[in-house]
Order: sequence, then C-alpha cells, then structure tokens
Amino acid sequence: MAEGISRRRLFKATAATAATAAIPARPRTDVDLRTFPSPDLPPYVDELPIPRTLRGDRRLAMAESTHRFHRDLAPAPTWSYGGAEYLGPTIEAHTGERIQLTFDNNLGKHLFAADVDPTLDGASEESRTRPHTSVHLHGAVTPPEMDGHPMDVFLPGEHRTYRHENRQPAAGLWYHDHGMGLTRLNVHAGLAGLYLLRDEGDTGDRTNAWHLPSGEFELPLILADRRFHPDGSLNYRTLTLVPQGHWDGGQIGDRMTVNGKVSPYTHVARGQYRFRVLNASNFRAYHLFFRDRRPFHVIGNDAGLLDAPVVTTEVRLTPGERADFVVDFSDLGKGEHVDLINDQREAALIALVTGAQPLPDVVRFTSTGARGHQQALPTRLRVTKKPSAPYRRRVVTLTQDLKLTRWPPVGMSLNNLCFEDDPIAMPRQGTTELWEVVNLTIEDHPVHLHLVNLHLLNRQMFDPFAYSLANPRPLLHTEWAPPPDGFLIGAPQPPAPWEAGPKDTVNCPQNTVTRFLVHFPTADELGFDPDATFTPAANAMPHMDMKLQGYVWHCHILDHEDDCMMARYRLVTP
Repeated sequence: MAEGISRRRLFKATAATAATAAIPARPRTDVDLRTFPSPDLPPYVDELPIPRTLRGDRRLAMAESTHRFHRDLAPAPTWSYGGAEYLGPTIEAHTGERIQLTFDNNLGKHLFAADVDPTLDGASEESRTRPHTSVHLHGAVTPPEMDGHPMDVFLPGEHRTYRHENRQPAAGLWYHDHGMGLTRLNVHAGLAGLYLLRDEGDTGDRTNAWHLPSGEFELPLILADRRFHPDGSLNYRTLTLVPQGHWDGGQIGDRMTVNGKVSPYTHVARGQYRFRVLNASNFRAYHLFFRDRRPFHVIGNDAGLLDAPVVTTEVRLTPGERADFVVDFSDLGKGEHVDLINDQREAALIALVTGAQPLPDVVRFTSTGARGHQQALPTRLRVTKKPSAPYRRRVVTLTQDLKLTRWPPVGMSLNNLCFEDDPIAMPRQGTTELWEVVNLTIEDHPVHLHLVNLHLLNRQMFDPFAYSLANPRPLLHTEWAPPPDGFLIGAPQPPAPWEAGPKDTVNCPQNTVTRFLVHFPTADELGFDPDATFTPAANAMPHMDMKLQGYVWHCHILDHEDDCMMARYRLVTP
C-alpha cells in the first residue's frame, strides 16, 4: 500500500535529491563481462513526465539538451525536439487539417560520435561532427517529398519544412529521425515524439462520440530500453567484444524508460484511463500486462481505432508498433497501486550472446482515491474498409549474411539485397498485393511500409533448413525470394486480438511466414502523385548518387534498417 506524500516528506525528499545530485550512481556488482551494465537503479522513484502538447504550424529545433533519467543519476546530455529535455512534444492535429512543421538542425557534435559507423550506407566520418537528419511521420499518408525519406536529409545549420494534409482517420502516429545510416543513433539520443491525429469521433476531449477517457485521463507511454554510464549519460554500446564504432546488430538496454524516466510511477484517479503506448526501442519487444492480470480493452493500434474494443490481459509490441487501450482503476483504494510489467524474453541465441534479460518494471499506477472518468465503452467504434482480393502474390525474404570484411562478421538484408541494389518492388497503383514475409534469421523483425497500411492475415511456421537447401542462396546483392510452398509446417495461426484491423508495422517472427494484404492507392485516392520524383532538400550526401522517387520499406529494428534491411519501392501506374 502506498501512502499520500506530505509537504514535509516532499521537502525532505527534494532536499535529499539535491544533495546527491552530483554523486555518481553506484556501479553494478553483478557484472556481466559480455555487456556494459548500467548502475543499480531502483524502480518507481521518479514521477512519469508527460510531454507537452502542441497544435498548429510549428517550428521545432533539434538541439542538445540535458536530462536526468533517474533520481540516482546525474543530469546528462541528450537530444530533443522543440526545447524538451528528451524526446519531443506531442503534436496534435485533426483529420483534414493541414499543418506545417519546420525543423531546424541545431545539432553539434553527435551525442554518440564514437559509435558512428562510417562503413554503413549514408554515414561518413563527417557524421561524427555534422550529423544529418530527416524527420519521418511514421504511419502518415504523405507525398514522397514530405515523407522524411532517409536520403532527403539536412545538416546542422539547415532546416526542412514538412507539410502534412492529415487525410486519414484518427490514429496514434509518431515522428522520428530517419537519417540514412544514423537513424539508430539519432533516435536513441532523443529524436522521437508522438503525433496524435484526431477526427470528429475521436476528438481527444470530453465531447468525443465514444466517451473515451480524455485530457488528464489520456496518457502517452513511450517505451524505450536504455543503458547508462555511471555518470548518468546514455551508453549506446551493448557488447564488450564489439569495438566501439562498429555496427553490432542491435542495441539492447538493461533499463526500461517510459517518457524518458527509468521505471516511473504516476498517480491515477479511481476510473478509466486511456493509454497511448509506443514501442520506441531500437531492438526490444515488450509483452505487457498488469501484475494482477486485470483485463483491459484494446481500442486501437498503429492505424487508428479498431472496429470494436477487444478485451485482453496482455499486449505485445515490437519496435515501431503502438497500442491504444483503456484500463479501469476503479477498484484501487487510496494509496493502492498496480504495476504494468513486461516479461518478454529475447530469442535464445540473442540472450546467450548478450545476456539480455526481461525488463519487468515498466510503470506503477498509485491511486489518489479521487473519482475519475467512468463511462461504458461502445460495442462498435468504426468500420474499416477491407482490402480487395489480391492482384498478385509477393514473396520477400528476411536474411542474415556473413560479412567477413567486418566485425562482427554479420549483416542483414531484404531479398538478399541492400538499399542501393536493384530490382526494387514496383506495385501497381490501385491494386492489392498479398505479401508473404519469409524470415530466415534468428530473431523477429517488425516490418514497416511507408505510406500504406497492412492487414495481417496469418503466420505459419516453415522449415528454414530444407527451404535453404532446396533454394541455394546466391551472393549478397542478387535478388533471392523463393516461395515457401512445400516447406510449411502446421496450420496458419490468426493474428492476436490486438493486431486486428489496419496496421503500418507487423511483426514477422523467426522461422515463420507472415502474410498480410497491402493496398497500394492511386493518385486520385491520395490526392497526390505517389510516384513523383523530387530533389533532396540539401546536398548532404554527395557520395550517394540516387534518384529520389517513391518510398521505403524496412525492418523497424533501427540497427537493422541502418544496415541493409531497408529497401526502396515505387507505386507505378498500370
């Protein structure tokens, strides 16, 4: 049971915090020689911060800031948007409302200058001191030149204006850096934030048609695992065997942060709360549930509201995925609390190599005893349009490669190709495709397609060894995507309840064929030409001689997309 905090106790706690502010946190004594462990940091001692909300046209600077991630850590340098300490403000817009966001690159030396790998496409030695950036609105319907293409970057001292028409239903989107070869480092440093799109039904206030919790009863939860030096600064490295500045396959933190605080707490009233949850981690997935296994209603995911609320006791999110759910705390008496926890484990080989353990402590909710929001949820929310029958089937492969020219000697690819390789996918406008994603790697991969929504159909195990033996893979840079027919195991498994409806990011597990439908809209449907060519805003990548046209699709493990797990695609006319 938690007790109320008196003013005297609050003063004592504040004084104690101030007195110890400059004292480095205690190093870990249970040292794992495989990794760089963070200091011991007790959970639930810092209050959950809530990002400020901005509306309308805005000019936001990307700049270095200072942030304290935990009571026992000293303030440390970070990056942020719009003057925040860490991450960025929540942008709120309305369907059909055109807004203009201008971003100034006021960054200096890279926060992770020593971790820049100049061998990756798009990165260079100059990236350590003049980091380029691009801002992608994840899940948005935007013209190619406004999409935050990874090669449409701008340098320190430059700015970029993005115009968003918001021609889509209400949804919980997010904006983040997408600079080629630097995405994993830039987002980790703090360049990410929520973008909540409202409409006539989901207004975000008490007038909303479905009587959903709003205002103080609607809380954003941005989840990200992080690793810290004893001085409180972010540590990007995971493995001691990988030299600094070498791509290492995936940064895995050993501390959970929510909105930039390590395992925080927050006070709640006795009533319903709506949580807008984003997995903004580089690599980790989360299996989330309340410690007492209380049920909650999932009302939406990546692309907006579901057709109807789904009752569950759990939700699983891979990087880039979002969940929108309502939970009722009416049963909590004053001072009582319940914890949102996570027990997701890494794949066996990943856990063996990295020593990664689940991060159980997410956030604690302690009741104030005050009366909160209490309204019956509707049985229907909206009716989503189902995709038409597929025009064609497209098989794509997720592969791991042996690269003896670097350490560690591994890499990632899509269809055995890298970003600059041909051929690229060229779906026809106005058609629907069935995508079958064949994952031959040792880990799950969240697949994200820019511009379009995905409708998950099912997942089915297959035999990767027999598949590979029957279809020998050529050398990297040669397309390889044989159909998995004849190697499938068992029956297809339907999506989890929270994966219903349209999404923009779908998890594709290892040793599995993941099937989803994708509708590729026409220019008339979109109100713009999705195949238009455009000129980059700045000549920041003279070493990358590529015509910018169309969009990209990629794994949303940020370290993977910075390697070769990102590909171009175009929506062509018949």
